[in-house]
Amino acid sequence: DGGWPAFWTSWRTCSRTGRSEVSKESSSPVRVNIYGREYAIRGEGDGNYIADIAHYVDMKMREMTDNMAMASTAKVAILAALNITDELYQKEQQLRELEESHGATLSSLADRIETELSEEEGEEELPTEGESARVSELRTSDEAKASTSSRTSADRSSRSSKD
Repeated sequence: DGGWPAFWTSWRTCSRTGRSEVSKESSSPVRVNIYGREYAIRGEGDGNYIADIAHYVDMKMREMTDNMAMASTAKVAILAALNITDELYQKEQQLRELEESHGATLSSLADRIETELSEEEGEEELPTEGESARVSELRTSDEAKASTSSRTSADRSSRSSKD
């Protein structure tokens, strides 16, 4: 396989027409132009995706020549590869930091949810002091109403019997 990633199944240098053509079929080679040379690249991805990657490599290689005098294509390709690899490593580091941050946040939220749920379960079994006081007030109030009601009924019945 020549050390190419699994994505790239084959490649070959084509004539130097300078045109980029994108194949609609992923099994057909995609014609791309990188640093003045045309290549036919066959890969597992969508033809537009392959063309975008090739354009990015071409752009990076051209950036390398903006800052230096005439250099060999091999030297430009190596410098572009190093810069692209640096970008990749930086993005991977940012991703790891985000994953760690999100992991810590999710863990904290999960702990808070567990705490709240366990407190709610405990509250259902035993009322808190405030709830106990409220229940006592309601009982006292209901007993007072019942007592008043029974006295009123007794008063009415005693008046009725007197009449």
